[in-house]
Amino acid sequence: MEQAQLFKRLLAITEDEIMTFIRHDEEISNALMKLDLGARTRRIINAIQFEDMWQEFSDESQTFNIHLSMRLSPNTLSSCLNFEEDMNCLEWHLVLPKYADIKDDIKPSCAGEYLAMTKQLDIVDVNEYDIDKTCSYLDQVYDFSEITLNQRMPFSRSKQ
Repeated sequence: MEQAQLFKRLLAITEDEIMTFIRHDEEISNALMKLDLGARTRRIINAIQFEDMWQEFSDESQTFNIHLSMRLSPNTLSSCLNFEEDMNCLEWHLVLPKYADIKDDIKPSCAGEYLAMTKQLDIVDVNEYDIDKTCSYLDQVYDFSEITLNQRMPFSRSKQ
């Protein structure tokens, strides 16, 4: 299995869980405040747990990016205790453009549109994981039946 399959699964989990925490039509400043507070308190949202949130300057784009760090929640980790691999260290970052750095003509009007501008998803130490086993684990602990993992548009759906 390719690494892309792991990225797709983590993006799907991230999208679904964040959209249960903030509304698609929520004001961006409120959504960012909630995400920041969630990261500061290591908020657990169903299958994931926020770990940290920070901004970092990108030499490529000469702008700042917002990084939201996540891990699997304790409940998710304990739902499959007989698995051979340790998934406790699986950490990934959702990378978004800093809202103030987005050009006015493409500035999003709500949280869902802003989250759809996700630049990338980084998996910390991705090469340390057996991709097949990690995807198998995620398939066991998360219901992807309603989610299409191919050709996803991040945060495009509205969950109310």
